[in-house]
Amino acid sequence: MAIKDILALAIRLEDDEPALRAAGILALRFGAHATALILAVHAASNYAPEMATLSRVLEDLAAGARGTAARERSRIETWLNEVPHKFEIRDLLIETALMRREVLAHARRADLSIVTRAARPASDRARADLLDAVLFGSGRPVLLMPPDWRGERLFDTVVIGWDAKREAARAVHDALPLLALARDVVIATVDAKPSSSGHGATPGKDLAAHLARHGVSVRVNNVDGMGRSDGRALLDCAIAVGADMLVLGAYGHGRAEQWLLGGVTRELTLNSPIPLFMSH
Repeated sequence: MAIKDILALAIRLEDDEPALRAAGILALRFGAHATALILAVHAASNYAPEMATLSRVLEDLAAGARGTAARERSRIETWLNEVPHKFEIRDLLIETALMRREVLAHARRADLSIVTRAARPASDRARADLLDAVLFGSGRPVLLMPPDWRGERLFDTVVIGWDAKREAARAVHDALPLLALARDVVIATVDAKPSSSGHGATPGKDLAAHLARHGVSVRVNNVDGMGRSDGRALLDCAIAVGADMLVLGAYGHGRAEQWLLGGVTRELTLNSPIPLFMSH
């Protein structure tokens, strides 16, 4: 099993370079096809970062190829033409992508979607809604990149946040191509207790044996939460070992078109300085 089709979502180069950069790194390593899905946000859009006046909207419409969204697309295309790996470029309006859920058609045909976390969630609904859509609706894993990430490594050291639940098992399975390349894989549990229906007699041991059969060399770290939230304890563990990536299950569900995130998922997707590989 390998990653052969990668989708990176982009609106503005300044904000979405981490996702594009990560897509290029993984595409080169796996010999994969990389696609940049550029999402146009016009001045009149409800997803525009600021509410535009009517005169500003009309000015943007009249500008055509020189308008806000067109200029952003040109910047992204120029950047893509200068990187080592070739990208296919696709285009969607942000409303078409989200309200008609057409972004899911693209994500469901990829092995992995890559999204940059909103640097300012309160004023950047587009990226928050894109993450929710592909994470819970695509049936594929998502790599969430921190907004200030400019690194070159993604899988030398990987931490697995393991709670023995379905979503975590799905994430580990989806991440196997990356885990197989890692030099150091740490299975991290938080305040885990032996259970015949969950962790088994020794938390983390059975998963380590399973991954070893796939050629992954791992070690187990049973973390004492010490009063911290599970998300904080996992993140502290990942930072302590110098992790390039944190693999975890994403918890949440949809209700009346609103996605509701579980506690660990919400905490880490809002705050993690480390890329998150997530599956639902």
